[in-house]
Amino acid sequence: MEKPKVENRSVLDFADPHVDELLKHSIRTQLESLLKAKLTTAQRQQLLQKSFVDAMALVLSDSKVEHKTLVKAFSAMYDNAVQSMALAQLSEKLLTKQYVSASGLIMSPYHCKHTIKDIYRIQGYARGVDKAIQSKLSHTDSITILYPACGPFAPLLLPLLSYYKDSQKYTKEQLQVILVDVHPGAVLALKQLVKDLQLDEFILRIEEADATTYVPEQSIDLLVLEAMQHGFTKEGQLSIAKHLVQFLTIEGLIIPQNVSVRGMMVIGENEFNQQWKEVEYSHSLNMDASAQQDRVELGEILSINKSTLLNMQTLELQEGIKVIPANQITLPAGIEDMDKRILAIYAQIDTFAEEGVGQYDSGITHPRPDMSFYIDTKPRDVEHSHFVANSGDSVQFYYQLSGLPGFVPVKV
Repeated sequence: MEKPKVENRSVLDFADPHVDELLKHSIRTQLESLLKAKLTTAQRQQLLQKSFVDAMALVLSDSKVEHKTLVKAFSAMYDNAVQSMALAQLSEKLLTKQYVSASGLIMSPYHCKHTIKDIYRIQGYARGVDKAIQSKLSHTDSITILYPACGPFAPLLLPLLSYYKDSQKYTKEQLQVILVDVHPGAVLALKQLVKDLQLDEFILRIEEADATTYVPEQSIDLLVLEAMQHGFTKEGQLSIAKHLVQFLTIEGLIIPQNVSVRGMMVIGENEFNQQWKEVEYSHSLNMDASAQQDRVELGEILSINKSTLLNMQTLELQEGIKVIPANQITLPAGIEDMDKRILAIYAQIDTFAEEGVGQYDSGITHPRPDMSFYIDTKPRDVEHSHFVANSGDSVQFYYQLSGLPGFVPVKV
């Protein structure tokens, strides 16, 4: 089965007209609800701020919080954030435009807005960033934080800053934040949200810039990387990280501290369907033991951290295509049903100090099936996009940086 191809840029440039109508309806409904409630600006902002603080209080708590409680809190945060976006008065074009840049997919604000509902991604990051800030401020009076490709809501940092301001845990003298996004619509929505949250004192700058070429005016103590599409595909986060790591201070930290991208051969029905039939939601704590035992792990394909980023080498191929050599693995032998298995690539994200995002906790750690990878079998009609190998073969993985990023396996 061949991977989808980008045949027509217009498909990526603008959302379907039906989506535009739904979007207008959604925003109109929210604005009407504001008018009906006769909320003053101050009252609306107070509700927004409270929703952000309440969500962070839950995820930072050391007590166990029920999933449904988190869902309710994050839904409130999302609803209030979208109301703020509506008041930014973005045009339909700015709301829905997305495109493929030289380094990856640039998502529209419309599609990005759902990331603030990604409970366990935000929990893993918020707890990690909180501990990293605490660690840094134990050795210095103030730190500068850079959050590139942050989208319209900067969900990995703005809720945390709201909590800090409300609890007076940290001050503007201790934390200064730079927010960067290349999408003009995201920047407009972001400025409105920062204004509504009354967080201007913490924000050093909001920049409309390509994070893969952005040069900050000062050294960075903490680099917060909005993670990536599952399987480390589509978006240009590795290109962003590789470029910006050079601006960290010697003791500077990257959050997440380490991303381990790994591969496994699975029976698709067991991995993606059967193991979730009896549980309320997908999460690392709800994974089925028998499904895990059925996996054939291939090992780590790529490790991403400060050290590997600083030492990462890039190969340039014809037509300017850039790739990074990843790891070489040997396909296991003696697996009777290997020809029925599919490759799934997943990421284990360690944010900081034992905090992280586990498998299935978020879309970014959901294993991604690669239907073009064949072991001990081959498709009826072999095409150039198919990879065909046998058990026992050695496979060298490369990571393509250009266009739509992703892993490219090559038989050694």
